[in-house]
Amino acid sequence: MSSTSHAIDLNLALERAGGNQDLARELYQMLQNELPGYLEKIDTLYQGGDLASLQEVIHKLNGASTYCGVPALKEAASSLESNLKQGVESSYASGVAQVVAEITRLQQTPELPL
Repeated sequence: MSSTSHAIDLNLALERAGGNQDLARELYQMLQNELPGYLEKIDTLYQGGDLASLQEVIHKLNGASTYCGVPALKEAASSLESNLKQGVESSYASGVAQVVAEITRLQQTPELPL
């Protein structure tokens, strides 16, 4: 699923920021600043079996990724959120792994390349 999406879509980032490059950079940087916290929370909540709180965190990450031009993370978070809501337990491990992989991939590009 997410493997076919780009980590960063510059056109989408600009579109979400109304064509404003500075705003696009700022939104991306805000997400970058939050990614380490998301990684920690996702790991802690998943390992601890707190799926209700995990769903809340993934929901926030899904929303944040909507505004930053990061389609692969958006897809991974959206899929995991949906599976958590629907109770598709067989998908949790792979869904968490995909979200973590996409966060890690984004962290390799700390600034929006505009």
